Amino acid sequence: MVAELRRRLASMKQFIGILLFIAVCVGVGNSQESSAGSQPVFVIHGPTIVAFFALATEKGKENDPNVNEALSDFQLYYSQASARLQKAGINFPDTNTLSFRICIGKKVRRYRMSKIGVGYFFIAPDKEPHAEYGVMTDEDLLDLARKHFGIAIR
Repeated sequence: MVAELRRRLASMKQFIGILLFIAVCVGVGNSQESSAGSQPVFVIHGPTIVAFFALATEKGKENDPNVNEALSDFQLYYSQASARLQKAGINFPDTNTLSFRICIGKKVRRYRMSKIGVGYFFIAPDKEPHAEYGVMTDEDLLDLARKHFGIAIR
């Protein structure tokens, strides 16, 4: 019984530690974001593809059938590629802004994508960043990730 209580206490300590870590990360992200306006901050620890779709947030475009169709395609292919990319160790966040900050180690840089408004930003600590514009199918995205990061993706 004592051993069971110790095991549960150790589990609780781990859980509280994880919660504190998350709270600190969210707090740091919020403080960076508030100083940077509405720009999200992505902390890069490994291969990352930031998917961005900012067309729907532009004034007057929210009811455009072409934008809605592109957004639908973007979301479909994003969801189809997401699990495979994450399984390969590639972080795959998304944003609805054209401008965001990237933090690698102690360096923070601001990136502004072109006015096309939809695409993918490939970045890793040891790689030159690369942007691709337009909606890509999940297979095209996976192929480009394989080439850019040199990672096998199944």
